[in-house]
Amino acid sequence: MKKTIALLTLICMLMSVLILTSCSKGDSAGDLMGGYAPGMGDGYYGSTGGDYDASAPEGGDEYVPDGADKGDTGSSTPEENVKLPAGMITAAAWNDNDYYNDWRALFSQDGDGKFFSYTNAESSWGYNSLDRVTVSVLCADQPIKGAQVVAYDLQGNKLFGAVTDSKGNAYLFPNEAEGTVSVTYGDESVTVGFTKDERELDVALNSNAGSLNVIEIMLVVDVTGSMSDEISFLKAELADVINRIADNDTETVIRLAMLFYRDTDDSVPFAYYDFVDVTTPEGLSKQQAALDGQWATGGGDYPEAVDEALDIAVNKQWSTGAATKIIFQVLDAPAHNAAKNKQKLENAVNSAAEKGIRFCPIICSGASTETEYTMREAAIHTGGTFVFVTDDSGIGSGHHDPGLPNATVELLNSLMVRLVNGYHTGVFDNPVYWKQDPGLGTSSNS
Repeated sequence: MKKTIALLTLICMLMSVLILTSCSKGDSAGDLMGGYAPGMGDGYYGSTGGDYDASAPEGGDEYVPDGADKGDTGSSTPEENVKLPAGMITAAAWNDNDYYNDWRALFSQDGDGKFFSYTNAESSWGYNSLDRVTVSVLCADQPIKGAQVVAYDLQGNKLFGAVTDSKGNAYLFPNEAEGTVSVTYGDESVTVGFTKDERELDVALNSNAGSLNVIEIMLVVDVTGSMSDEISFLKAELADVINRIADNDTETVIRLAMLFYRDTDDSVPFAYYDFVDVTTPEGLSKQQAALDGQWATGGGDYPEAVDEALDIAVNKQWSTGAATKIIFQVLDAPAHNAAKNKQKLENAVNSAAEKGIRFCPIICSGASTETEYTMREAAIHTGGTFVFVTDDSGIGSGHHDPGLPNATVELLNSLMVRLVNGYHTGVFDNPVYWKQDPGLGTSSNS
């Protein structure tokens, strides 16, 4: 198990350095060591950056919030690895399924209601998360992980599918007042009903709860021109990963895949590297070799191929059996808002939910409220967690502020380790305030 935890930590360090580059927007390596924003006080999120405008106007592919990635089309190939400390990027996480009433309030016409505009046909992205059905699947008070849960309407038409997590919970968004829910685990199947007033269901099975010994992580990363230094930083971090493999414990297999994306008009819009077992030095070396050939280029406008990248990611060869499955998508811009893009994004999210893939987006500087909205919807529909990089470290340009005053600012790498461990075991550790994290500024090339 020690090796599992160490590898998760190192994988998340890769992402920290990657996002460090994407959010620096041209800062030199020396300047990346900049100080943090003061005034945190109680240790909760309190970004000094303001919100961007709520959404692009109709036909708003040219809309670019202040400080956003404007689509630098220059290309670069790294000449050398830059040694940087890990544990520098700050971020916070928010699970809207855990704060569901607060989430619904964001769509009200009164008060905050900042997502209300996305409920009308013109601005809608096809999501409806306001009438959730929660299903808890247990056997002798023990959670059943990996059960298939499907909602149907009264005519038997399939509405929404999901897979129970390590707490035995599945979240369904059937968009119907009443219907039925089928729960299948192994050879056992149970059907229960839901109504407008009864949307929290407990299902008891006789099957023994199995164990999860596989973790699958896919990193889906925007590599447009403004992220030109990203690959050199990532390769430096990967070298550190290889040097720190020491434990021979193979209790849990960790499979890592990577998908780099740009925009559909770019000459090389996608680059995919399939799942590799990174609990072995050979697996890690293979992924590093794949990364050596990457470069950042393209873009050209604010939106990127977010929907197509997620569609590709979800439809790769994930395990069919019980496993912890997570997509971390790093981005600073939404998908294009044409009807076909919206439909593709919705379909990809629904497919991820049905396969039990937890979607955990990580938004960086330059993100808009529309980016926030679409990513939070994707996270809540898949039982995932929304992550946003903050200004607190003083690194990079100003970051979008989702206005979540109770979200603790953490070091991004520690945050990601906490999420992976939580989704795998069902026990989510409390977040550690970033200034109190012992890994703050730890060398990544020791």
